[in-house]
Amino acid sequence: MVKLIKSGFHKDRTIMSVFLMIIIIATFLLHSGLFASMYPKLYDEYARSGGIADYLFMTNANAEDIESVLSPKNDIDSYSVQDLVYLNTLKLTTSKCSKEKKDSSWIIQRFGDNIGYDRLDFMKRDDSVSGRRIYINAYTAISNDLCTGDKMYLDTEFGRYEYTVAGIYQHLLLGNTYSYISVLLDDESFAELSEAQQRSGGTPIRVAYINADKCEDIDKSMQQVLNSLQNNVEVYVEGFSVRLCKDSYTVIVNILAGFMAVFALIIMAICIIMIIFTINNNISRDIVNIGALRAVGYTVGQIRAALTAEYVIIGAVGSAVGIALSYLVFPAAEKMFIREICGIVWKKRFYPVITPGVLVGMLAVMMCVSYFSTRKIKKLHPATALRFGLKSNSFKKNHFPLSETKGELNILLALKSSMQNMGQNITVFFIITAVAFVAVFSGLLFYNTKVDITNFQRMIQGDAPDAYIYLEDTSFEASYKAIDKIKNVNGISQVYGLGWTTASVGGGDVDLLYVTEPEYVYCGVYEGEIMRRDNEVVVGSTVAERLGVGVGDEIVIEYGDESGRYLITGLQQSMLSNRIYITDKGAQAIGVNTTYDYLRARVTDATDKKVDIVLSTIKEMDDCGVSDVKNYYRHVRSNENTPVYAVGFIVLVMIILSVATVLFVIRLLLKTVFIKKEREFGIKKAVGFTSTQLRCQLSLSLMPTTIIAAVSGSVLGYLLLNPLFTLILGGYGIRNANLLLRPLMILITAAAVTVMVFVFCFVMSGRMKKLSAYKLIQE
Repeated sequence: MVKLIKSGFHKDRTIMSVFLMIIIIATFLLHSGLFASMYPKLYDEYARSGGIADYLFMTNANAEDIESVLSPKNDIDSYSVQDLVYLNTLKLTTSKCSKEKKDSSWIIQRFGDNIGYDRLDFMKRDDSVSGRRIYINAYTAISNDLCTGDKMYLDTEFGRYEYTVAGIYQHLLLGNTYSYISVLLDDESFAELSEAQQRSGGTPIRVAYINADKCEDIDKSMQQVLNSLQNNVEVYVEGFSVRLCKDSYTVIVNILAGFMAVFALIIMAICIIMIIFTINNNISRDIVNIGALRAVGYTVGQIRAALTAEYVIIGAVGSAVGIALSYLVFPAAEKMFIREICGIVWKKRFYPVITPGVLVGMLAVMMCVSYFSTRKIKKLHPATALRFGLKSNSFKKNHFPLSETKGELNILLALKSSMQNMGQNITVFFIITAVAFVAVFSGLLFYNTKVDITNFQRMIQGDAPDAYIYLEDTSFEASYKAIDKIKNVNGISQVYGLGWTTASVGGGDVDLLYVTEPEYVYCGVYEGEIMRRDNEVVVGSTVAERLGVGVGDEIVIEYGDESGRYLITGLQQSMLSNRIYITDKGAQAIGVNTTYDYLRARVTDATDKKVDIVLSTIKEMDDCGVSDVKNYYRHVRSNENTPVYAVGFIVLVMIILSVATVLFVIRLLLKTVFIKKEREFGIKKAVGFTSTQLRCQLSLSLMPTTIIAAVSGSVLGYLLLNPLFTLILGGYGIRNANLLLRPLMILITAAAVTVMVFVFCFVMSGRMKKLSAYKLIQE
């Protein structure tokens, strides 16, 4: 049987090499996607080994009030209250990059204080660093390309400071694009910055890290603590649990895992169709040889096993190479951008569940499909195979009889060939449909992540203005005065405030977002409408599902000892959907101190330059109380917008791999079709047809099916983009994805796939020029 397998490989070496490349791509994507899906488990592993806190909160309450709230609680095992310096905004330059970068939400603590860990492990540390020392988290290090020994220059509201990076650590609570940013300073540097904060009149803020291992419901325990501190309307308090941190750290990378898995499954589906098609064609081609093998003593089982073994061996080799590539490429991708997305360091090691599972799964699929495809020779008698083949007679209808049908001869022969091969047409249809589907799906995703990112950005991060305007006086009254002045600036179309705090609904914590102008806020309402009155709210999808409520129902929102009943007017979707949107006056009714650190603005017909001009005008206004501005329009369209950039990068990689797969599949398809029609080509060449005419006939014979399949696949990709996106992101709060759709993509994709098939068919059939008619007939 070994000789049979070797013979099969030798005869079909071109086809097998193409199969090998397709399987490598599919396995690489699937294995890498499963790697990406491991981040939630990796987070839990780091959390257990580091002993991180179960939740934390930040507040301007004094130490005695915090102690009085925490010490009586029996469900708290331990807690630590630490001083911090909060930098709402800052400008950052480094020794590696002199270009000024605006950053925000830095939580600065003293090195050596508790930062929510029992044991803080450093990725890099240099105790020989002298002068002002700064220790940064992994997310900050990778996003700014920093290492130990590099200089950081911080331009803050308290002054300008120079620090040297002395260590880089991983922080699972405050070290991600969706969280505050943890930074540590040496004793002298922290004292210096803290004193500067006090001199500027800043309110001291403290952070408390809570360990509640005995608590059955950590979110409920946290909310009780927050409610106790929120009784004083002047007290600022904000908290979140490790569960929320885990979700925010891993959400984007899980989206990437979903994308990669979808593409891998589509490619595998194409591969399965091609295996069935190729094996059936090869059996028809080699039926006489199969009969001869049966006549000399080989059993049907041995012949089927040999045919199956070819594809199982290719599957094993391709899967092994794809898995090896995944182990090589994924760590590099992790350092390049995944670590910046999630703030978690990948562990390089063998993964005993993923790798053997993928390998065994791929081999099982190849074995089952290949063996199933050989069923047509199960009851084949040697004499029948030697005399007649699989079919002794042909009762095909004579489509387009040349004596009765008018038209150009090559076109008529191509149409006849197409109509007489319905089995081939069905295979070609499914393959080209899948190819077109992948092409239009990838194209639309590329459009939404690289060309017009508006809707995708909103789904990922919610409301996205063109600019942020930071205020010196963050009080409710001062914010409205600033809005009244800024809205009259030439070029401003909308200006509004959006703040948030933590509240409780149904025993669980939620982010309560209060706004000045509800109609200006994009919060992703997929059912109902935005709230208009002070007793109305829009509820996030995850909150609505947890509470079992919908539009028209009422909910009770608790804040401290206060509570209020509100009518739900709409349901909201985004990756951050544990939210409730409310008017600021509605929030004030339950005791929330509504302040705005910054205002949000949109510019008419915004461009990067227009936003800069408008912000320059605002910055020059003396009576607005503006401390700083940020061109967010530029940010969301740059590589600094890590979540969108990362998804766009992965989509680009998927497009490249999809194009490669398309080329391999078309190559394989044409090779198989050519083999099936060898004898027909030989006869036609013998009667006078030129190689160019035969190549045109072969290319044209595929066109009817290709055009129908290309249009069908393009339409399916267009129609299923949002449903598939909803399916992938359904676990993260997206209930009705609304990515931008461009109908022109259907025509572009269908035309591109059709032209590509024709050109490839014509080019790849060039071997006919080198073969004589006699040789074609004899092969």
